[in-house]
Amino acid sequence: MADIRILLTDKTIAQLPAPEDGWYLARDTELKGFFVVVGKRRRTFTVQGDLRSAGKRASSIRVSIGDTREMSTRTARATAKDYLAQISRGQHPKAAQQNGVSGASESAEGTATSTD
Repeated sequence: MADIRILLTDKTIAQLPAPEDGWYLARDTELKGFFVVVGKRRRTFTVQGDLRSAGKRASSIRVSIGDTREMSTRTARATAKDYLAQISRGQHPKAAQQNGVSGASESAEGTATSTD
């Protein structure tokens, strides 16, 4: 199924048909960069934006916000606005979380390696 553009609300998301195979995007008409990834079993709020460095596009990133069953569209849209603001400032919205997680896994790997 091709990507679609609609005003994302709890009701319209619930009415989106599941794809026969793969996934598709339901993009929001109100907030650029905010969309729902619709798969066979899950629907995930996501935001996409261009990280910039020295005025040039460094990379285009997609950040998952959460499952549509666990949060409302209003909450997800507010989070998306916050994430897009961070991206426009050149910051990755989940960089602090990723650094914390990777640091913990690196120390765990170091411990596992040293005991072998």
